[in-house]
Amino acid sequence: RRRNTWFIVAVGALAAMLAAATPARAGKFRILVGNDDGVGAAGLAELVKVLSANTSLDISVFAPATNQSGTGDRFTTGPLTVTAAQTGDGYPAFSVAGYPADGILFGILQGLPQKPDLVITGINQGQNIGDLVNISGTVGAALWAARNGIPAFAVSQGLAANISYTEAARYTAQLVATFRGSVTFRSRLRGVGGRPKILNINFPTCVEGSVRGVRAVPLGRSQQVVGYEEGASADVWDPVVVNTPLGSTDCTSTLRSPRTDLEAMNNGFASVTPLNVDLTN
Repeated sequence: RRRNTWFIVAVGALAAMLAAATPARAGKFRILVGNDDGVGAAGLAELVKVLSANTSLDISVFAPATNQSGTGDRFTTGPLTVTAAQTGDGYPAFSVAGYPADGILFGILQGLPQKPDLVITGINQGQNIGDLVNISGTVGAALWAARNGIPAFAVSQGLAANISYTEAARYTAQLVATFRGSVTFRSRLRGVGGRPKILNINFPTCVEGSVRGVRAVPLGRSQQVVGYEEGASADVWDPVVVNTPLGSTDCTSTLRSPRTDLEAMNNGFASVTPLNVDLTN
């Protein structure tokens, strides 16, 4: 029943510069956007373009100065350089010379006049499913938002020769509207005891066919040991290993009910996976 619910609702000059660039806007829903591909990345630009078309949203962007893919939830403990910049489409942003988490942490703790209502990271170039979640800077930055009491979406797009981020951006905008309008969805994401959830969202890039829908599914694993067989000599056992590809997408598949995010991506579905902020249930 819970799975169905998810599916249905499936300082000095810098301070002055920040104050001028990020004024408080009474009554607007505040979203902090970051990524791990860098402030000039195409996925970030498309996400911000779609979100900023809604004039009831106050969008602020704090993103890494350069590509920081695969850096997980690392953060900087030394001096941090933050400068005014623009997204690839020219939207005002701040470039943070550090990890993806640094942009989100700086935005929440220093850069914004008020804490955001929601954090969105992405849209990442390349899926963050299964085992990749542990090293993803997109997910890692979202985790730091949740650790500071703010729900977050981490959004990624499957790799291919030609990538369009539009469908994932529009879906994310719809989720924002759901978050604002649904008390049930909002309370689930805000969690219990100041422990919000992260939604890990992954859209496949279809070479043939089209995205087959969105499914709420748990994380999968690309490699699992499912048993042991007797080896060639005494006291030796050979693991029986099942491998699932992390980067295969078949949008013409006929599989109906994927069981994990890997199976969803591999069979043409977008996936949404709620993540806890840490290992505590």
